[in-house]
Amino acid sequence: MKQVHQLSLRLQTIASEVPKESRLADIGTDHAQLPVALMGVERIRYAVASDAKAGPFQTALRNVEAAGFSDAISVRHGEGLQTLEVSDHIDVISIAGMGGSLITNILSKGANQLASVQRLILQPNMAADMVREWLYENEWTLIKEQIVQEEQFYEVLIATKEKGENHQHAYRNKNWDDAILFGPKLLEKKPEAFQLKWKQELDHLERVLQQMEATLQRTEIGEERERIKNRIKRIREVIK
Repeated sequence: MKQVHQLSLRLQTIASEVPKESRLADIGTDHAQLPVALMGVERIRYAVASDAKAGPFQTALRNVEAAGFSDAISVRHGEGLQTLEVSDHIDVISIAGMGGSLITNILSKGANQLASVQRLILQPNMAADMVREWLYENEWTLIKEQIVQEEQFYEVLIATKEKGENHQHAYRNKNWDDAILFGPKLLEKKPEAFQLKWKQELDHLERVLQQMEATLQRTEIGEERERIKNRIKRIREVIK
């Protein structure tokens, strides 16, 4: 798609995964940057820009009005997917900038609002493994994963709703635990940002382990030390 230069690299990555002519719901929209930018390049037909916080909601209202898109972008104040209506005919949902636990909670609570949705674009700030597990358990097919680096590393997960057992495809012939932790699609290519992220995580865990080994209270932290050792081993095997 046409580059949306006013967006950060993270939001540009999300924008690039929104199909043309979509009806988008951007949950946790903050200032409505994503839907405004997508409408500006005529990428989407309609959008709901929703946020649970009053401040961002008011800012989103002003931004949408200033851009001249008040008729095409409906700005709403409320929790999760509860702001959506059947008449919106939403077919794409984006949820970005939250923890994996919150994202999965939003999707679970809003299950009834997912009936018409064909694509989920999810960007957890942490615990992406929780999001992958939720997608798998709810039979969403993980079709693509991207990772970008700004002030931190961001993983973007794209999933579609398909019939049959396609939701299992990304995990076939892979170690389940590794695929959930690292991402089955990211494991296939291991891009540079992926390598850098897990190298940083490895360095951090090794420092933590050294501090644990230096303590005299080993019996009290033995279980946690073994968990960290196991994580270190798995990361080394993946990025070697």
